[in-house]
Amino acid sequence: MTRLSLILILAAFPLGALAQSTCSVSGTAYDFQGRPLKDAVVRLTDTRTRHAAFLVTDARAGYAFADLAPGAHYRVDLLSAPTVVTGTHLPTRSIVGMSSAVACSAGQLARADVRTQVD
Repeated sequence: MTRLSLILILAAFPLGALAQSTCSVSGTAYDFQGRPLKDAVVRLTDTRTRHAAFLVTDARAGYAFADLAPGAHYRVDLLSAPTVVTGTHLPTRSIVGMSSAVACSAGQLARADVRTQVD
């Protein structure tokens, strides 16, 4: 009887509830004059754990990080084009703009636009 009850409970559990256990952060990248930046590299960082994910903005300068852990705070950084530092062969990137931290709740789509701070 217990097994049958468990099966009935699981069958009644809406699958959409599983999808709502995560959150998403999306936004648009802009240059310092407010023009959209397509093909820009953005980095999403969990402000507590410092885990990071990277995306390239689409043709409309938009980005969307999905399936994120709810309850966390995230910051979006806009990164420069790769530059090779003299004396090395490793390309590096600099942060040229950042968003303020956004809280991400389960089932929520948080918005975090980012703009370059330098030309």
